[in-house]
Amino acid sequence: MRFIKYCLLALVIAFPAAAQENVHLGSLSWAITSGDGENGDLDFDVDATALTGEYFVSEKVSLGITFEDYEEQYDFYADNDLCETDSLQLGEAYHARRANMLAGTGKGYSVGIRSDDRSTDCRDDNGFASGDDETTEYIDFKYDRGLGNGLTYRAYLLTDIDDFLDDREIGLGLTKIFGDQIGISALYAISESTEYSFDIDSSVFVVSASFYF
Repeated sequence: MRFIKYCLLALVIAFPAAAQENVHLGSLSWAITSGDGENGDLDFDVDATALTGEYFVSEKVSLGITFEDYEEQYDFYADNDLCETDSLQLGEAYHARRANMLAGTGKGYSVGIRSDDRSTDCRDDNGFASGDDETTEYIDFKYDRGLGNGLTYRAYLLTDIDDFLDDREIGLGLTKIFGDQIGISALYAISESTEYSFDIDSSVFVVSASFYF
């Protein structure tokens, strides 16, 4: 966490605001996620909701915060095992170039760092319960390309800093702006990781509504 703070401070100091017309200053988004995955030999279903805010403190630097409720439902032999996770994510990104999301024009490249504090509680039909708290630091790379008429394509790679590229998530999506400030996004993401010698794979669809200002 200390590493994240030092990097964020360095970015804010190194890249002061610069003028660029017709780009948004920030956004507030509500997302719904649904999908499935495999944890070793076990299958699970994924359902999540998330509230995300982003604000540009300068033309090239943005701060972000996400509150997420995440559920994994396992069919563990005869018992149903439900794991519920509360997540708080804080991060900052440096945008070497920005696409115009509102107009759907231009190209954007960014690299960011993120700290994810998670608290997980699991329980089954027999009343057995377990819990786990962890903090993970990530780095993400994003590419945006405007397709015109308020439509923007996005591709991203998110990876654990400690297990660089071994624990990863890759996503592709589209955002369409309606009116001047409302955006609807659809995204498909796949993730791979290893925990306690088990390979965990998942694929999800994410639909979100955003307000840009």
